[in-house]
Formats: sequence, structure tokens, C-alpha cells
Amino acid sequence: HVATAFLELKKGYQEAIEDITKRMGAGMAKFICKEVETVDDYDEYCHYVAGLVGLGLSKLFHASGTEILFPDSMSNSMGLFLQKTNIIRDYLEDINEIPKSRMFWPREIWSKYVNKLEDFKYEDNSEKAVQCLNDMVTNALIHIEDCLKYMSDLRDPAIFRFCAIPQ
Repeated sequence: HVATAFLELKKGYQEAIEDITKRMGAGMAKFICKEVETVDDYDEYCHYVAGLVGLGLSKLFHASGTEILFPDSMSNSMGLFLQKTNIIRDYLEDINEIPKSRMFWPREIWSKYVNKLEDFKYEDNSEKAVQCLNDMVTNALIHIEDCLKYMSDLRDPAIFRFCAIPQ
């Protein structure tokens, strides 16, 4: 069903989807066994899982004729901000995942506050957890200017809602 629907799309849509899907798959495969150690790793991971979605959506919006083609950096920021917000929000769910937790918080940030990432679960570490949370949120806010500019330049109200509600 997916292949049939894909083949019914206009060529411009197919090209955007094919390009982003290949790049996303290759990037996500890189992080199957690799931990997120540095802020650069964090940005790279978020780029593969969500920044590329931002780029792909921007290409699709443009291919539809309703929107301008946004710079890649702005489209990427839309994805990174959303992904980083989700990673921050999902801490407890991810850390308690069975059989093994899979976390994407960069060690470069959280190790300033605790020795093990799961230590933030415990009330004794609540002050350190808030400090780390502030650090993580500050990192996500690096992308907010691009996000606001992107959304302010959208012309189609339906596309604006599609982008703004998750952000």
C-alpha cells in the first residue's frame, strides 16, 4: 500500500521523500550502537531523526506550490527543536524502558550533575535534575529563533497549524 501510494505522487514529492528517507535511515543506523556522548552527537542524532524531517517537509511544502523553499538550516532547526523537546519530556519513560533504557541526553551535559543518568529519577537529586533540565532546555532554545522565523514566513494557514502545534 505504501509503495502504491508513493508511486501515485508527483515526481517532486517522490524525490523529496526518497532523498530524506535514505539519509535518515543511514543516520539512524549510525546511532543503533553509538551513545550520545557530546552535544555534537546530540545535534547529529536529532538531525537524523527530526532535522531531516524538517528538510523533507519544507521540500514537500515547496513542491506543493504553497510555500517558499526555506533554507536548510531553518528547516533543520524546526526538527531539532521538536526532537530535543521530546527527548527532554520523555526522560522518565525512556529511562524506565524495558528491557534496556535507550537515552539520548548527551553525557557532556548530564555528567556535570550526576554520575549516572538514571540518578535524576531519585528525589535526593531533584535540585541537580532541575539544573540539568535547565541546561537541556537552554540547548533546545538555540533553535527557537529559526523556528519562529520559519513559522512567521509560512503563508498557508493549514501548514502553519501543522508546524506550530507540535512546536
